[in-house]
Amino acid sequence: MAALPGSSASSPPPARLVAAVLLAALLQAAATDNYDSYLATLKNVSALISNEDMGVSFIEDLEVPYTTMEHVDSSSQWDYATNITEYNENNTNKVSNEKAKLEREFGLTAKRFDWQNFKNESLKRLFRHVATIGLAALPDDKLENATSLSSKMATIYGSTKVTVGKEKDLSLEPDLVRMMKEVGDYDKLREVWLAWHNAVGPAVKEYFIPYVTLANEGASLDGYANLKDAWLSDYETANMTEIVDKLWEEVSPLYKKLHAFVRMKLREIYPGRLPADGTIPAHLLGNMWAQDWSSLYTRLSEEKAPLDITKTIQEQKWNASRMFHAAEDFFASIGLEKMTPTFWEKSIITKPDDRDFQCHASAWDMHDGDDFRIKMCTDPSMEELRTVHHEMGHVEYYMLYKHQHVLNRQGANEGFHEAVGDLIGLSVATKTHYEKLGLMKPTDKYNPTDILLMSALTKIAFLPFGYILDKWRWTIFTGETPFEKMNEKFWEYRIKYQGVSPPVKRNESFFDGGAKYHVALHVPYLRYFVSYMLQFQFHEHLCTTTNKIDGTHPFHECDIYGEKNAGEILRNGLSLGRSKPWPEVLEIMAGTNQMSASSLKKYFGPLEKWLDEQIKNEKVGWDDANVQDYMGSPSFANKVDLSAGTVLASVMVVVFCRAYGSL
Repeated sequence: MAALPGSSASSPPPARLVAAVLLAALLQAAATDNYDSYLATLKNVSALISNEDMGVSFIEDLEVPYTTMEHVDSSSQWDYATNITEYNENNTNKVSNEKAKLEREFGLTAKRFDWQNFKNESLKRLFRHVATIGLAALPDDKLENATSLSSKMATIYGSTKVTVGKEKDLSLEPDLVRMMKEVGDYDKLREVWLAWHNAVGPAVKEYFIPYVTLANEGASLDGYANLKDAWLSDYETANMTEIVDKLWEEVSPLYKKLHAFVRMKLREIYPGRLPADGTIPAHLLGNMWAQDWSSLYTRLSEEKAPLDITKTIQEQKWNASRMFHAAEDFFASIGLEKMTPTFWEKSIITKPDDRDFQCHASAWDMHDGDDFRIKMCTDPSMEELRTVHHEMGHVEYYMLYKHQHVLNRQGANEGFHEAVGDLIGLSVATKTHYEKLGLMKPTDKYNPTDILLMSALTKIAFLPFGYILDKWRWTIFTGETPFEKMNEKFWEYRIKYQGVSPPVKRNESFFDGGAKYHVALHVPYLRYFVSYMLQFQFHEHLCTTTNKIDGTHPFHECDIYGEKNAGEILRNGLSLGRSKPWPEVLEIMAGTNQMSASSLKKYFGPLEKWLDEQIKNEKVGWDDANVQDYMGSPSFANKVDLSAGTVLASVMVVVFCRAYGSL
């Protein structure tokens, strides 16, 4: 047999074949090893820009265009909110969409940097802010759909008018709000409550469901598991929900005592009309959402002639201008800023007669030098005087951090912004300050507990509502609560935590949470609960620092008016904006880096002792209440004319922007 070309006749073919096969196998193994190495190497290669100097340049270059974008958007929304027309609505939507697209471009550019591994912590914070773009993460068609859905919900909330009895074309503000404050007529209050909730909730629900679906998608594209996580990211605290739950556990015993006292008094006003399970019907507490019970004060006070600051304000003919100048005087007295000439020129503090106007009080940073504004339909009362201080507190914050980079011109967290004006309100609600304002005389007899009760009906009564509104929405965002069970979950939480029940049975054809401004306009609400903790922490620190608390001057009587040292502490904290983590700012303003309810409990300590005596024969709580007892077809023949509650398109539209509003 002839040998193959190139082969040796002396080598048996089988041996050479085996060698060749073995060599090929070895070469293949080596190649496989190399490819694994190649892939491993590529996985360690980053396409992100790691040069921090380039990152600094990007952030610096962002200042002017980002500020311009914010100014244009704020101006557009101001025009819309203060002159509500179909033309302004359509054009504001166009501006909002273009702004979102710009935010997307800024955010996507930021994401090209390896900013999470930067060494400069301040730079990392700025990148985190610009890289979080929310709804702007959506594709253009979905973004425009989300904007349209949001606008429709706002229109429903703002344009709905209802009929109550023989009164027609009633709007929420001021008509229904005033009617809910009237105490005594159980059936009329129920009719007012049903008129609003039945007209607004179901209409909002139609758009709320697809909007949440899109918002969740945007949150996912932005790197969050869901919208709940996106909302909570503002607090930069991994265990924020646990912190909030703990705060609620600290204050809930005091709330339950106040609830028991108010329930006891309401039984006297409405004999035989309150449920046996211990809950209070939502329409009896003086507020459409049962979040502020201050309208009940004169009927709850044990005094024969209870303090009535609102009556005095009206008798003295206070107007909006006087209320705003009184608030400005307080801030100036502690060394903070006076309102700018532009503020007085461009703010609108009474409801115009010549056009449709959104009355929900809000403060605005126009991102243009000294242009800061408040929009409010001021109605002289004690409650409105508090609101004026609240909104002006936002403006003080705007002015004090205006030197910061545009991305840091926000509160240390959302709760800080809401707390500033309310902090000042704690000083206003004292006998000494009422005397300064001429609303009390030094010779006036008063019960200090009465002033505390007045405050508690606003502050303590609000806490469960502030706690549950987002807690409820989070369950929707995460999918824990299906869209088909939203109303049941809403009332489950209101009954469980607030001890408040619906006036009649409800079902899933209603969407009672949607009858609240912040739900219809998709505004996070946890900020208000947080602010109620912070304001008392700030107040105690300022009162202690200025030696306003001692054996003869209790915490709840502290008035920091005129205390420049207190103003300096506030200036040092507020001027930081959100350039530092909020615990560091809290350390400056409260002397601790931990949120706590201890200051709030200390403030209301004397009232709690008084409540203990008042309710010694009352059962505290509502353990027997069950949401299923309130779900089903309403047994009450609702005579509300729902046709009057349909949307009057483009008549009056609510706008939510980056302005901070009242709760």
